[in-house]
Amino acid sequence: MKIRIHETDFDGNPVECTGEFFTGATALDIIESMKMDPFNASFTPIDYMRQMLDRIGQGKFALSNIPEEAAIQFLQRLTIIGYGVYILAEDDIDIRGSSGNTSPDKGEIKN
Repeated sequence: MKIRIHETDFDGNPVECTGEFFTGATALDIIESMKMDPFNASFTPIDYMRQMLDRIGQGKFALSNIPEEAAIQFLQRLTIIGYGVYILAEDDIDIRGSSGNTSPDKGEIKN
């Protein structure tokens, strides 16, 4: 999983095509990477996410008390309001469809 968190302008609005990339096997891994600086490293993941949401005017957004669920909610919220964007790798999308039984060469259904 990879996400780009945008920098903000002087008014706190996200600036597209800017920001740092974070990767991790899970959403919680990404949160752990995001908080790795001297000012945030001591926060629990949930405290960090709540602090960040508060800073961007989203302090009333409810997060789960389960860190793994909260991390997913947090990243989804950031992307929905424009503060981040998921970066998809080639293998993140199956272009063959959900059943996986189409031939990518001819578009035919295999039996």
